Amino acid sequence: MKFKQLGVRVLVAVVGIPAILFLVLWGREPFALLIATIICLSQFELYQMTESKHVSPKKIVGLLIGIILPATFYYKGVKLFWVVLLAGIIVILLIELFRNRKEPLLNAATTIFGLIYPASLFSFMILIRELPRELNQDYPRGAHWILAMLVSVWICDTAAYFIGSWIGRHKLFERVSPNKTVEGAVAGFIFALLTGYLIHLILFKDTSLVHLMVIAAIGGSIGQLGDLVESLFKRDVGIKDSSSILPGHGGILDRFDSLFLAAPVVYVYLWIVFVY
Repeated sequence: MKFKQLGVRVLVAVVGIPAILFLVLWGREPFALLIATIICLSQFELYQMTESKHVSPKKIVGLLIGIILPATFYYKGVKLFWVVLLAGIIVILLIELFRNRKEPLLNAATTIFGLIYPASLFSFMILIRELPRELNQDYPRGAHWILAMLVSVWICDTAAYFIGSWIGRHKLFERVSPNKTVEGAVAGFIFALLTGYLIHLILFKDTSLVHLMVIAAIGGSIGQLGDLVESLFKRDVGIKDSSSILPGHGGILDRFDSLFLAAPVVYVYLWIVFVY
């Protein structure tokens, strides 16, 4: 990475990360709005990517339903979410029936896929943040879980990049991402675990170390798989970044792809521990 590009990347992070952390700590509607915004932009980038494969997703309908999904998570939880998702799928299929476009199967499939990845998967961030209300626990605890996941993913990505560039010799998944190495992935996972421990030690001593370490482990493992999944999609359409909306970082998909898989897994873990 060139020095100028690194400088721009750091500048965007210095501005963006504090804003995200503030909204995570605040929670409630502002945090839900942040998640809905990220979903909307990510969906738009995904639909643009599919258009390069000569597919015509129904973008406006997909985006509208994609915004409704996180709102449903916030106000009504999981049960109504399934109703909204199924209704959205039916609407998309009926629209495609009367749309008279080429490749109707691919058009409908890609539009519906946008409701799942990233809309449904990333909406689990809201469930994690609001879970303490359901459990009658202290509301800030949801922020602790979210921050443990976010920071562990960020540290994992950074450690994997720099250490992989420094000592990486063995390709991790060359077919999907030629620059990623096994050494970088291992370093990223170790640093993610260290992050979970430090978050408990320095910031959230009243939150279980076990839970923070498990969340960090998910961020350092499942998060890396999420990054590879998006790399697979980008490689299929022949692009380096999902967009250029974030100077030095690429697109919204590029920045949050690790969380699309990590967030549902973290929620399932917390649900099993506290609810099941």
